[in-house]
Amino acid sequence: MSRNYLCCASGVGLFVTLLLGGCASGQMSRIDRNRDIYETWPLETRQAVLDGRVEPGMDTDMVRVAWGEPSEIATSPAGDEIWVFKRGGSDGSVYYPGGVASGGGIGGGMGGIGVGGTGSGIGISTGRGGTSIGTSGGIGIGGGIGGTGIGGIGGTGMGGIGGPIVTPPTPPDVREVVFRNGKVLRADPPFGKN
Repeated sequence: MSRNYLCCASGVGLFVTLLLGGCASGQMSRIDRNRDIYETWPLETRQAVLDGRVEPGMDTDMVRVAWGEPSEIATSPAGDEIWVFKRGGSDGSVYYPGGVASGGGIGGGMGGIGVGGTGSGIGISTGRGGTSIGTSGGIGIGGGIGGTGIGGIGGTGMGGIGGPIVTPPTPPDVREVVFRNGKVLRADPPFGKN
């Protein structure tokens, strides 16, 4: 076997080890931080916590090691304590593409306006769907969805104006654990499993 092959194979093995280790790093770090109590739990409980499962009969420490700190804690009308865990989700965003062209006129890509001023040199900005080029002396060329405009000397040019790019919000993944008298009464499946 050649030396280059051995180096490549050992490099791939190290990469796979780091990749797999990174996936469970949060879980393992919680176990390591709580190793003193984790080692006192029954083997079945330790395995469930290691697998990220919360099962009836577990106490609050076991749940914290398995899933981390809850996002919120509520109380049901019956007096049960409900821990809510949230992961992921997004508030959404609005993006106005376009750019700035130095020394040019007004130009931009789809949904945006690039504004240039007077000055020397050539400025080029790109946006989604178009490019704006500005040169010194106030000549601006802008293009984009919706049309193309060219400005003359001392004038302005405006590219097509479109709407903003909107990313809708996405809800977080939510899991609940219900405690009665300090022990898990019921729990949702672990994150990533339904």
